[in-house]
Amino acid sequence: MAYQSENLVAQAREIREASGVSQRALSERAGLTQSHISQIESGKMEPGLSSFVDLTRALDLEVMLVPKKLVSAVLGLIKVQATPDMHIHAGQPNDKRFARAERLVKKMKHLYGSSADLDRIEETLRFLRRVSLEDQEMQLVRELIARLERYQASDQAAPIVRDIAQNLQRLRNSIAHRATPEPRPAYSLDDGGDDA
Repeated sequence: MAYQSENLVAQAREIREASGVSQRALSERAGLTQSHISQIESGKMEPGLSSFVDLTRALDLEVMLVPKKLVSAVLGLIKVQATPDMHIHAGQPNDKRFARAERLVKKMKHLYGSSADLDRIEETLRFLRRVSLEDQEMQLVRELIARLERYQASDQAAPIVRDIAQNLQRLRNSIAHRATPEPRPAYSLDDGGDDA
């Protein structure tokens, strides 16, 4: 499978899994066989354009062409308009790490009861999972998740959980308020001194 289609197929598979849709359910929605979807997702079969469009539309996604110069503006609009129930994949290769962290938070809530800090961590992880993180930002998330895993059963967990929640919240805020490049106008009028 070509790299370009492999990346698109991987994104569609991750969105399907994050949405909790099975291959069988997707096959019914898309009008493709479950075997066909399995072969596409495993890389054994190159999807045709019509099959890929059917597959993505069944996941409530739309395939479209965007001029290269506008990609960052479109991604910025998607981030701004995204709601918690949307599964936006912005090139994040660490979805399994986020899923594991979210399961850990749910486990801690089950064992110790819900808390504002655990709720904040859970909400922030959902946000961070949907956005494209720079390497240093992802490294910080990895360190905080590892720290949460280490101290989950500790008597001293409450202040550590609070610190992790605050660090994740600061990261979320810096990403949410990060300036996205403004799109340039398609044309501009010269302020030159030519009189018509």
